[in-house]
Amino acid sequence: VDDDGDQVASQASQSSQSTAATKARQDITGACLDYSLLKREQKREMSDKERQRFHADMEEERKQLTDTIASMNPNMKAIEQLKEVQVRYEQAQEEMKEAKARAQDVTRRYEEAKQKRCDLFNSCFEHVKKTIDGIYKELTSDPTKVEQSVGGSAYLTLNNQEEPYLDGIKYDTIPPGKRFMDMTHLSGGEKTVAALALLFSINSYFPAPFIVLDEVDAALDARNVAKVTRYIQSRRTEQQCVIISLKERFYEKADGLVGICRDTLAGHSKVFTLDLSQFEAIA
Repeated sequence: VDDDGDQVASQASQSSQSTAATKARQDITGACLDYSLLKREQKREMSDKERQRFHADMEEERKQLTDTIASMNPNMKAIEQLKEVQVRYEQAQEEMKEAKARAQDVTRRYEEAKQKRCDLFNSCFEHVKKTIDGIYKELTSDPTKVEQSVGGSAYLTLNNQEEPYLDGIKYDTIPPGKRFMDMTHLSGGEKTVAALALLFSINSYFPAPFIVLDEVDAALDARNVAKVTRYIQSRRTEQQCVIISLKERFYEKADGLVGICRDTLAGHSKVFTLDLSQFEAIA
């Protein structure tokens, strides 16, 4: 009974193998092969010699491709490295966006500061430009002379209109009774009067508690000294002036005198003060 059972199992196994082989042959037979990549001479029936040469050529091409792949030495971790590079690239992109935002903010604040600086400068410049001509006229006018009764003229011009603080300012004056000439061609006294006009004009924009003038009359003659003292006296209620001078004209028009000399006995300087306003009150 056992032999008969083994025989039946063996026949069943052979039958299943035969069925699988038959199905495989049917699959191969029913497969659609693509011969479009073959050359024309490869599609025709070849002799044994041609077939051997064809196989040799295919083997040689396979070896060449194998050698090419081997020489390329492909990086098997390229995908992982690519992911790391992509992460770093995204981080760099975020940093670039933040840097752009910071740069834009700095640019905005710079433009605001630049505009504020320009506005402040222009505010002062326009004031000085408007007042300097009148002040210069007062400093140069002489009522006793017809040709100098009106005084001279003073002009300020910007060399750079867009960013005036980056360039110079052209300052020109025309003394009374004279034609226009460059500031460098004026006399020492005329330059001094022009400088005082500019100083008083700037001070009128943002007045200081007092002004110290150190021997500004050195290049002035008696007539110009009288003009300067007359102007300072006319502004005595608006501004205080401390003047260091050796000219008697200033002494006469001052409200008070401060004298300094050396005390040879004491070995140091000595200060004398004199209030002239009391004499003016008596007069």
